[in-house]
Amino acid sequence: MLGIGTDSGSTVRRRRLRVVHCAGFYFPDSTGGTEVYVRDLTRELLSDSIDGTIIAATDGEAGRYRWQGFDVIRYRPDATDRLAVTPGGGFLGNTAFQKIVEGAKPDVFHLHSWTTGAGLDHLRQAAELGIPSVVTMHVPAALCMRGTMLLEGTKPCDGRIDDRRCARCFALCRGLPKPAAWLVSRLPKWDFHDGGMSRISSRATGVLSLRASAVRKARQLHAMAALAQRIVAPSDWVLAALAANAIPLHKIVVSSQAASEAFSGTAPRRRKRGQDRKVVIGFLGRIVVEKGPDLVIRAMAHVSNDLPVLLRVAGSGAEPTYERRIRRLASQDRRIELFGLVEHEKVSQFLETIDVLAVPSRNMETGPLVVQEAQALGIPVMGSNLGGIAERVRDGIDGWLLPLDDARVWAEAIVEAVSDRDKLARLSQNVQRSRSVADVASDMASLYRDVVAEHSVPEEGARSK
Repeated sequence: MLGIGTDSGSTVRRRRLRVVHCAGFYFPDSTGGTEVYVRDLTRELLSDSIDGTIIAATDGEAGRYRWQGFDVIRYRPDATDRLAVTPGGGFLGNTAFQKIVEGAKPDVFHLHSWTTGAGLDHLRQAAELGIPSVVTMHVPAALCMRGTMLLEGTKPCDGRIDDRRCARCFALCRGLPKPAAWLVSRLPKWDFHDGGMSRISSRATGVLSLRASAVRKARQLHAMAALAQRIVAPSDWVLAALAANAIPLHKIVVSSQAASEAFSGTAPRRRKRGQDRKVVIGFLGRIVVEKGPDLVIRAMAHVSNDLPVLLRVAGSGAEPTYERRIRRLASQDRRIELFGLVEHEKVSQFLETIDVLAVPSRNMETGPLVVQEAQALGIPVMGSNLGGIAERVRDGIDGWLLPLDDARVWAEAIVEAVSDRDKLARLSQNVQRSRSVADVASDMASLYRDVVAEHSVPEEGARSK
C-alpha cells in the first residue's frame, strides 16, 4: 500500500471514514461471491472506524431497507440518466444516482461491479461529485468481451485488448466459423450500433462492429483507470492483465478474497481414511456453462459404478436450457444428487457433507470465494488449472489442478480420490487457510485512508497560490 507522510494523511488516519459500496446486485435477490464480499467487508470495516452504506441496482422497486445491520439503497438502472427531484417537484442539477451517493456523505466511493447497473457511468458520476473512487475487479468483464478471459475459448488469455484478436475471439464465441471470424477481424473499425443497420439486424450490427467494440472496451478500461484512485485486483493474473493494457501500476493493489467469518469458528474436518465409506465430490456454484458443472457430471460417466463415490451438485442458474441439460445428465446416474440453491448461510453445512470440492470453471476466476470457503474447512479442491483457482490450489499438495474441459482426466482424479484414501487424507491435512476477512478489511482500510489523504493534498499549482 502507498503510505502518506503528510499532516492530512495523519488526520485521515485519526478520523472515522464513510464508504459507499456500489454493486450491480445484492441480497436478498442475489447471493454471489461479490455480494458476500461486500457484506463481509462492510461489517469488518467497522472495527477499523469505517462506516458503510451499500447501494445496488435493481430491476424491481427502488427503495431502502436494512440487511444484516446495514443500510441498503436500491436504485433503478436508469438512475444515472434521470435528474433528481426536489420535494417540491423541481429538478436538481444532479442525477438520481448522484443524489443517492451524496446523501450517504461518503469519503470514498467503492465500485464492485462492471455492469450496466453499476459501471463506468456510475464511476464517472461519483467523480463529478468530487468523491475519490476505488474499483474492485471481481470479474474480468472490463477486460474481456467474452467475459471468460479464455482466448478462443480454449486457453488463458493475457488480457491485452487488441481489436483484431478480440474481434476474432468474440466472433468464434458467437458461433462464426474460423474463416468468417478471421474475416471479421480484418474489417474496418465500423460501428453500426447507432446507424440504420441496427434497426434491421442487431446480430449483423454486433458482428460487423466487433473491432469497434474492442476499441471501445479498451477506451472504457482506461477511463476507469483515469477516474479511479485505485483498482483492486483479487488475483495476480488480474494485475498482469491490467499491466498488459498499460494501466499504471501505482494504481493497482492486489488483495485477494477470504472466506466469511462464519467459517473461522469451525475447525477443519480432516478426511477419514475408511475404504468402505463413500467419498463425496461436491459442486457448489451457479449452474451456468462458465462454471462447468456438466464437466464433472460427464466425468462421473467414466468412473466405474463399483467405486464408492457420490457427486452432489448444488446451485441454480439463469440458463433454462443448460439447467435442463444438467438435470438430464444427472438423471442418468444414480450416484449424482442435485440440491438446487444453497443459501450462503448454509454453505458451510453443505461443504461439511463433502470430501472434495470440484471447481471445473471454464473462465479465469478472480477468486473464487468457494475455494477459500472449502479450504477453511480442510476440504481439498479439484479445480481447473486456470486463473484464481490455480493461484489458490497447490497441485498434489492440497488438491488437484486439472486441464480445462477434459472429462476423462477429471474422472481419473475422482478415481484417485476414491481409491487412494491416504492421499485424500494427506491433501486434507495440508489445506491451509491463508486469509481472513479481517485481513481483507485491513487492506481496504489502509487503501481508503491513503486515497482520502491523497485526495485532500492540494495540487502543486494550488499550493503556490
